[in-house]
Order: sequence, then C-alpha cells, then structure tokens
Amino acid sequence: MLVGAGQSASAHSAFEKVTLGKTGITTTRLCFGTGVSAWNRTSALLRKLGPDGAAKLIRAAYDRGVRFFDAADAYGTHSFVRNALKGVPRDSYAICTKFAWNGGVPKDDLTDVATAIERYLKELGTDYIDIVQLHCLTDAEWPQKLSKHMADLDAAKRAGKIRAHGCSFHSFAALETAAKTPWLDVAHVRINPFGRKMSMHPEKVLPVLKKMRAQGQGIIGMKILGEGTFSKEPAKIDASIAYALNSGAADVINIGFLSIEEVDDIARRIASVPLATACGA
Repeated sequence: MLVGAGQSASAHSAFEKVTLGKTGITTTRLCFGTGVSAWNRTSALLRKLGPDGAAKLIRAAYDRGVRFFDAADAYGTHSFVRNALKGVPRDSYAICTKFAWNGGVPKDDLTDVATAIERYLKELGTDYIDIVQLHCLTDAEWPQKLSKHMADLDAAKRAGKIRAHGCSFHSFAALETAAKTPWLDVAHVRINPFGRKMSMHPEKVLPVLKKMRAQGQGIIGMKILGEGTFSKEPAKIDASIAYALNSGAADVINIGFLSIEEVDDIARRIASVPLATACGA
C-alpha cells in the first residue's frame, strides 16, 4: 500500500493510492465531492464561494494531495473542476461525473448519453472522463429501464471517452440489483454507521458492498458525514470515517468541502485511523 508523505504504514492516509475494482483507475483514498447541497445546477460551493472561490478550493485540495474529484451535471460544477485543474497533468487525477437521466438540469440538456458526454468533455476541458455514472438510482429494475443509457455508456467506454461507468444508488433495492449486474464498474453508495441519510440500515448494506468489491466492482462511499447532519460532532465523524475505511465498505470516501481547513481536518482524521488486519481495503 502506498501512503502519503509522513504517514505511518500502520495507519490510513487520505492520499494513499487505491484502485477502484477492476477498472485500473488508481487514485487517492479521499475524493473531493463538489455536490454539497447541490441540484439544479447550483451548489453550496457556488452560493458560498462563487465560481472563482470554488475553483481555488479545489486546486488547494489538489495541492494538498487529493487526486479524485466528484462532479455531476446536476451539480453544475464541471467548470469549477476545469478551472481548478487547468495546467495540471491530466493523468495525475481522476474525475467522476454523473449523467442526469432523471432531471436536475434544464430541459434542453436532458439529452442522450452520447450528446451529454461530448458536452461534459468540453465543460471539463478534457479528452476523457474517468467515470460517468447514471445519477440517483432507486428502482430495483434499473438495468431493464435504463438499458439504452447503459449501452451508450458502453459505447463511450469502447471509444475511449470514458474509462469506466456505473451508478449512484439511493435505495437498497437498486443496490442489491447492482451486485447482480456485471455491467457496473463503479458504484456511489451511501454509507455511515448511523444510517443517516441512507434510508437503509448500514448492516444490511455492508454485506452487499463486500460482495461487490470481491467481484471487482469499485465502491465510492458517500454520505460519510450523513450529508452534514453530524459534521459538528467530532466523535461521530471519527467513527464514521473509521467504519468506512476498516469495515470493507468502500475503496474511496467522497466528502464535500467548503474550506481547505475542512480538507485538512478530514485528512488528519483519516490518518488517525489504524489499519484493520482484515479491512478488505
């Protein structure tokens, strides 16, 4: 395991390199989530920091060592990521974004996958996107209902426009289906030990995530801080980070930030979590 500078090999690091399942995508344990209270092309990043401030924060996180950045069409944060990482070697970081198949963007932008990906490439200022996911799935029958989108993402992957595809899940039923769907490369999954903003008990979710990881599907943990519901409770923050890292729940943890002090705080907390002897990470 590669660990960040100055970190003990007996502890985790926000900047240690991990590989997402069988995708070949290697990036940092910590992902900078740009979807802070975000939908309909607005976000807390924009409201509180403005476009320039958001880009400066993302760049500051990169300079600290974060190499994974999560965006979405519905968040309206593609331009922030592009401006933040302008001039940085493209192979030094990974980007995940999400296709707004079910809303959250202007009606004219509810297009097919191929058209959307061409727009995403321009908005992100890149020749390829590491991961594109179908956003916010709740229906257990999503492979049947979204088969056209899935086929189009396959085509984009074959064309080299994306490296991997997957979904973000917001129900247990949809997640259970994911574990039976080889098409899925990478999943965004809600996970914290308190069940906050999960609508499902974490102990039901954990065996599914372990199964998915064992069969080569990459897992990005989200709602680690319960969508901010316990972001002012240090003991719960520490417990949730330790759970995500050492339970086998996730390869990467995705946390939203509004200041570089928050990035530094989470990095310190990750570094305080000792490696479990059988963490599956």
